[in-house]
Amino acid sequence: MKIAGSLCVVSGASSGIGKATALELAARGGRVVLVARRAQALEEVCSQIRSTGAQAWAFPTDLSKPQEAVRLGELVLGQLGPPDILIHSAGAGEWRFLDETPIEDLQRLMNTPYFAAAYLTRVFLPAMLEQNRGFILSVCSPASRLVWPGATGYIAARWALNGLTEALRADLYRSNLRVCAFFPGKISDSEYFTRNTDTENRIPKVGRFIPEITSRQAALGIVRAIEREARMMFVPWQLYAFDLLARLFPRIAEHLAWHSGAHRKGL
Repeated sequence: MKIAGSLCVVSGASSGIGKATALELAARGGRVVLVARRAQALEEVCSQIRSTGAQAWAFPTDLSKPQEAVRLGELVLGQLGPPDILIHSAGAGEWRFLDETPIEDLQRLMNTPYFAAAYLTRVFLPAMLEQNRGFILSVCSPASRLVWPGATGYIAARWALNGLTEALRADLYRSNLRVCAFFPGKISDSEYFTRNTDTENRIPKVGRFIPEITSRQAALGIVRAIEREARMMFVPWQLYAFDLLARLFPRIAEHLAWHSGAHRKGL
């Protein structure tokens, strides 16, 4: 799909993969709508894009709240029209065993990424169907393909996002809208691991065989997925190799993930 001239809506655009993706889309001539909760950080990204001569608009929004998603949809559709490219990269959540997770946090873990992506797609989908073209990409987690211990609520939310993406592709089979699930490896410059220091200790050790990537490398992968209208993409390629192993030899992959992952004391 052609990026130049396309209206691109990017959630989670204030940092990480979302920010890097917004910058890459703008560099290729995309008109970028930036969505995230942190207004100041979002404005900084918007100013950075505009300083290059590209077009960008910041819409601070908490996509976990349906009424805010509806308001965002009305503003964007009224001012700019329907998006051609929709990127879901908002995500949050700590890695804990289920019994370690406060019960009130279980809903929050689903809010982003799942409900944020569902609400955002819902508000734009009718207009995108009317113009009968577009590309919808969800930044999914490898955990939605193969689980590991010690991150129950986080993984469940990622499975929900991947399920939404796959179901949406089936819904849109006869349309000219394309849907992609994008799976990045560990992001070396992510704020997530800085904010959640215990999380890094729960990454299965087998993951060390998969090289880390930067946010920009992930964004370049997203750009490739858009340009090729890919159904699915893994970055780096070693992640795809491990995913293929899991599909062909699920017991072996399951054993590797469990044996090298977080263990409860005494088990």
